[in-house]
Amino acid sequence: MNRTDAIRLLEQEGWTRADAIRALEGVDFNQSPDELTIRRVVSLFAGPELIKRQRLQAAQKGMVTKKTKEIEGKEQQVIMLASEKQELVEVNDQLKKDNKALKNLIDQIKLKIAIDVKNLLRYEDSEIRRALAKWFKSTQG
Repeated sequence: MNRTDAIRLLEQEGWTRADAIRALEGVDFNQSPDELTIRRVVSLFAGPELIKRQRLQAAQKGMVTKKTKEIEGKEQQVIMLASEKQELVEVNDQLKKDNKALKNLIDQIKLKIAIDVKNLLRYEDSEIRRALAKWFKSTQG
């Protein structure tokens, strides 16, 4: 049996071509080995190689599971951050509205004070007028 026939034989039994080639590496095809020799050699390869591949596959599955959980965790973080961002935007909008209302209130108070000071400045006592003017300037910031 030559190498091509041996590979074809193993492929017919469900082996992949790459596994068949690896399993047949130790066979000397110059001596035209028979099917029994081929099967004996590949059976030695199949046991340890199968265990090795199963371990690798289990390790890969474990890594995939770990990465999947990490991705799910990151997705949850993204959702939480988006929610927090939305809350911050809403709070910021409310603060802007409150600041505008507060500014309007302060402007009304300043206007009221200016009107009251103007009325008080009509009185004749110059000392009161100077003190009132000084106080008024200090309140205007």
